[in-house]
Amino acid sequence: MKLHEIKQEPPKVLCLAVQTPQQSDEEVENSLIELAELLKTLGGRKVATITQKRDKPSRAEYFGKGKLEEAKALAEELEAEYVAVDDELSAMQIKNLEKKIGLPVKDRTSIILDIFAAHASTREGKLQVELAKHQYQLPRLLRMWTHLERQRGGIGLKGPGETQLETDRRILNIKIKKLHEELDKVSKTREQQGKQRNERFAPLFSLVGYTNAGKSTLLNALSGSEVEMCDGLFTTLDPTARRIELPHGHWCIMTDTVGFIRKLPHGLVKAFKATLECVVQSEVLLIVADVSDPQFREHLKAVDEVLAQIGAAKHEKIYIFNKIDKGLSVPQELLEELYPDCVMISAAKQQNLEKLKEKIESVMCRNRSSVELQLPVGSPFIGEAMKIGKIFSQEWGDGVVKIKADLPKRFLTMIKNYILSEKPVLE
Repeated sequence: MKLHEIKQEPPKVLCLAVQTPQQSDEEVENSLIELAELLKTLGGRKVATITQKRDKPSRAEYFGKGKLEEAKALAEELEAEYVAVDDELSAMQIKNLEKKIGLPVKDRTSIILDIFAAHASTREGKLQVELAKHQYQLPRLLRMWTHLERQRGGIGLKGPGETQLETDRRILNIKIKKLHEELDKVSKTREQQGKQRNERFAPLFSLVGYTNAGKSTLLNALSGSEVEMCDGLFTTLDPTARRIELPHGHWCIMTDTVGFIRKLPHGLVKAFKATLECVVQSEVLLIVADVSDPQFREHLKAVDEVLAQIGAAKHEKIYIFNKIDKGLSVPQELLEELYPDCVMISAAKQQNLEKLKEKIESVMCRNRSSVELQLPVGSPFIGEAMKIGKIFSQEWGDGVVKIKADLPKRFLTMIKNYILSEKPVLE
């Protein structure tokens, strides 16, 4: 008897969106395309979309009465299993939408949180997802207890729903406080590691960009490592650091970070503050964009907004335009005019990666000097210079060692009394 594998169909999802006068048709369409990708990453499948033009979403039901009836009829016709809304909803909006349409409702934030929960692998990542979920649930607790009546037997007496609501709110607040404390410890550890890295003078570069821009693919291509990759949104939540060897004997530390996205709620950015601290500590940000996507400029704008929120807007940036093997969405001349010194690559096809490494190395060399040192044998600075510098020669003599090397200028300020000669590193 031949057994046939039964493939479970992904749940059908009806998507809803309100278009305000400030939003163009294209903006709303692209946001809904992104929502469909989020659902796909979560294992769902968008089957239809209903949009309504309004000054703002209805405070009680998100949509107007007529559109709600249309949504209910379409959901029944398409046999949708749940509804996804391309905005963050209040408890009242979720409750009323579920009542009117007759299906569970998920808003954009809860979809992103579910994806985060599925991809968090480290303890820190899981803590941050749990914190974000509790912060999301806290103002929505009321919805969970509407089935309990607020019966009042007299002045000062509370019904079971109200009592349970207060208890749950108190429990959530305690959990949130505890998670903040645990993440503060993680943050201090990461900060200490950052200081130690600065003490070792290891140059730090962070890959930053819109989700699915190809940052993990690029880190793998540059380092020869195997950071987990898959074609979906938010597949990297926990920062990954790798040592990158550069063409002329230098090296740097490069970190991969969580991808950004449109309408990323401020609460989520705050929850992932510890992860994003490696971005703040970086010397240079490598802004990666999928240049084959016509929306890449809007993606860059979303990245800038998050960088501003975490205090990294003024960091030095190198723009890296990835996926050139898929074609450019705008002419190359325009790109070079708008983003001078940008580097165009294909991480997947390993195109122009040497050019990118040369660019990174040239940025590093601005903060380094070629020197000749004479240090006493036994000096701890000898081992430090060997660890962080590009060494050209060593001459061991009577009680001293002469070293010719490229070294960070910050390190040289500590050993200025031992410098025999110094000149800039040629870029």
